[in-house]
Amino acid sequence: MEKIIFLLIVIICTIRIVNYGIYTVKDGNKTGGAGLFVMAFFAALTSVCAFIK
Repeated sequence: MEKIIFLLIVIICTIRIVNYGIYTVKDGNKTGGAGLFVMAFFAALTSVCAFIK
């Protein structure tokens, strides 16, 4: 049950970061948007590492 809750929180956070990255790119800040996409990737990557252990 704990893993499901953790996964839901990580998915919601990752989706929000990606959506904000899309908004930032459309607003003209491509560097900031790219940084947000990298942050979303690492947020998803940490969840994968947590499930492997």
